[in-house]
Amino acid sequence: MSTLKVDNILDTSGNDTVTGKILQVQTTMVLSPSSQSVTGNVLTEVTGVSVSITPSSTSSKILLFGSWNGEMGTSGNEYNHIFAFKRDSTYLGSPVAGNRTVGIGAAGITLSGNVSSTVETSPALQYLDTPSTTSQITYKLAFKGVSTATLYNNRTVADSDAIGYERGISMITAMEIAA
Repeated sequence: MSTLKVDNILDTSGNDTVTGKILQVQTTMVLSPSSQSVTGNVLTEVTGVSVSITPSSTSSKILLFGSWNGEMGTSGNEYNHIFAFKRDSTYLGSPVAGNRTVGIGAAGITLSGNVSSTVETSPALQYLDTPSTTSQITYKLAFKGVSTATLYNNRTVADSDAIGYERGISMITAMEIAA
């Protein structure tokens, strides 16, 4: 059996122009439970779920992964909401189309009998961004619901210290990919 060890991979001209390799990974994992106010029909950053990255080239792409865990309470947001990413203050997600609620994905819906004791969880949210900069960028996970309410992050509404009242984690990862 052989082992190949290299410091760099270069193209046939000796240039480090190989595309598709991961140049860096930055991640933030939020473990603490919290709650925050959200305004109906306003894209609101989820408390603490942000990550900063400084691309090494203007041609780099940033692959984002995010997930949210928590509960939306009984405001109707559990049925009418969306998650998206923001690059600094710029919205990233599905193109705006009329009055639709647009973004990347919605959380799973809780049964109405468990509205204060069972978390909703977002799907594995993903987005490929082309920021065209070498300046530091901060990416944030954001939430938009139809109702003004409280968003309970990494916890249930009741947050009782008992079996059946789940807690989880939320996270965001930014991977710089050579392009």
